Amino acid sequence: MNDTATALRDLLRERYGETIEVPDDLDGLEALLAIARHATHRAWREDPVPPTLVRLLAACAFGAPSKSYLQQADIIDVREPGQRRAIEALVPSMPWMAQAPALLVVCGNGRRLRRLFERQGERFANDHLDAFFNPTVDAAMVLMNLIRAAEAVGMSCCPISVLRDQAPALAELLALPPQVFPLAGLCLGWPAGTRGINPRLALGATLHTDRHGDGDPDAWIDDFDARYLTLQAQRRGAPPPSGAAPPSWSQERVSMYRRSQRADWGDFVRRQGFDTT
Repeated sequence: MNDTATALRDLLRERYGETIEVPDDLDGLEALLAIARHATHRAWREDPVPPTLVRLLAACAFGAPSKSYLQQADIIDVREPGQRRAIEALVPSMPWMAQAPALLVVCGNGRRLRRLFERQGERFANDHLDAFFNPTVDAAMVLMNLIRAAEAVGMSCCPISVLRDQAPALAELLALPPQVFPLAGLCLGWPAGTRGINPRLALGATLHTDRHGDGDPDAWIDDFDARYLTLQAQRRGAPPPSGAAPPSWSQERVSMYRRSQRADWGDFVRRQGFDTT
């Protein structure tokens, strides 16, 4: 029996609450296990992350697929201490950001494509929502590739989408030109301690064949809520205070999004020069 395959089966069972077939003789099991082990971290050692390493990670990250080879993503490595403090101050709810040895901001860039047309004296013919959507997808794939590259060398990461709550201020701090926008921040460094994986919805809820099949969404949510509460109880190691029933995953998500978030995001994107119609 292949120990790596066994470890991957066990980890996937923990993640999805079901048995996933893992052939013992499948190539790339170590790489699959590394991907499956992904966990977001928010605690790092003080060891610095040198610019040369960030450059290497970025070089690997930009190898991600790119829509029509347009290469519409950028990474900003925030190094200057005052600049970092100013960015961290935008999200006071996350004081642990200041503990991360490195802070990067991944951006979508629709500017270069427009410049290609300007250089040839032509009108940009695709100024509509797709011209915003494409760099968003490019930047998201670069972000995931960046996380995988960092984890490959033993680092841990935490994406910071909440930076978009202060998009205009962030854009000013980063001197973002028109048609460039922040997708997410990324804290990274060498992890302090370990962190267990978080479960995911069962594949029956998210993996479809031939056509999207919604099935019984409430059953999948109920199943996941039960697994989530079990995991939280195991991590807590003690019963909650008397009378305080811990919230389920679905209750926490509704509480998080009960109030409107980033309602001004569309206005910001349009001010950056994108037509979202």
